[in-house]
Amino acid sequence: MSLAYSYLTYQLTGRASIAVVASACLVLPLAILVKVTGAILRHRSAKAVLVWTNVATIASYVIGTAVILAGEISVPFLLLMALVAGIGQAFMYPAWSVLLTQTAPRDTMEEVNAGMSAWWAVGALLGVVCGGLIQAHLGPAWLFVAACVGLLPMVIVLGFVHGDRQTRQPQDQPSEVKDQAAAPSLRQTLDYIRQTPVLWVGLLLMLINELVGWSLLSVMPALANEVDSSPITYALLMASFYLGLFFVDIWMHRIHRKRSIRTLIVIAVVVMFVLLAISPILGQAPEGTLKLVAFMILLSPIGLMVVVIETFYESAQQVGGADESKVPYVLAFFSAVGAVVGTIGGFGLAAIIDLTNVFPALLLAGLLWGLFLLYVRWARHLQHVNAVSVD
Repeated sequence: MSLAYSYLTYQLTGRASIAVVASACLVLPLAILVKVTGAILRHRSAKAVLVWTNVATIASYVIGTAVILAGEISVPFLLLMALVAGIGQAFMYPAWSVLLTQTAPRDTMEEVNAGMSAWWAVGALLGVVCGGLIQAHLGPAWLFVAACVGLLPMVIVLGFVHGDRQTRQPQDQPSEVKDQAAAPSLRQTLDYIRQTPVLWVGLLLMLINELVGWSLLSVMPALANEVDSSPITYALLMASFYLGLFFVDIWMHRIHRKRSIRTLIVIAVVVMFVLLAISPILGQAPEGTLKLVAFMILLSPIGLMVVVIETFYESAQQVGGADESKVPYVLAFFSAVGAVVGTIGGFGLAAIIDLTNVFPALLLAGLLWGLFLLYVRWARHLQHVNAVSVD
């Protein structure tokens, strides 16, 4: 559904910037609610937060279905629904990360995240293909119906999950520990991240990945429109991106056994730079099926490299710090910063697309990846990344 909001708003307005507004409604609540999510996850179980958030999301989809069937679909309505979904995601993402830290071995966290990303990619791939077919043949109301049905298994499965590593709740601690465990400010959390090398390099990687990595998804409707405006074309391009995500599990389990995390990250950044830099050449392909296939071939390795980088900084958030009590706040901080930076990146790319077309935007994204590679090599930040495996 997250991608449906961008696609539908783009089709109603024809402007990439409006599609990015829909994406912003989905991610900005992460930044606005950063301290709220951190505090709630400190006092409530991640499992409970996930269950009730999914239930509330299902209820919102039921309302959305009724409104669309009544013929009230419009851009303001879609933006409102995206905002409601974004509030839910503001709780889901950090809660999911905390749940993983409670159930998965800390010394294999990067492989666990890679495996979860691969299975998530399977669902996302099937979701975008089915979503494209549903939109093309049944209409948007049935997208909401399918989303409701898709979330029900998640609620059921969470009922069988138990967190093994629970930290003591503040009410169970001595009074002097309660005072020390008070919620840190954003500035204190940032200071803690800067003092922890693996978290600091994770933050830098997240910034570039959100700015010109994941933000590419928000302008995907414009890229699909270079071929045609069919929802099936959009679904095929998104499926190609998610197909790359599926192979991250194979990449991390096979390649990571022969190469360090630092080497994997350098490879990922170089591939992002090269593929985005040559994307304007693919734009010269003949119209029709050939251009669609060229875009699909381009997007699969881009999707793989984006999630390879994300796997590292997600693992860094979960195991990079010595103080486990700060994990919820670190997760919330990363989520908030990523939401803001990703929105800025999406608006920047959309502005270029609205003024010219999609290929100058992709070229600029590639150049930024190249500059980032030069920076991290000069600053030697990547010397700390292998600490994720050690910790």
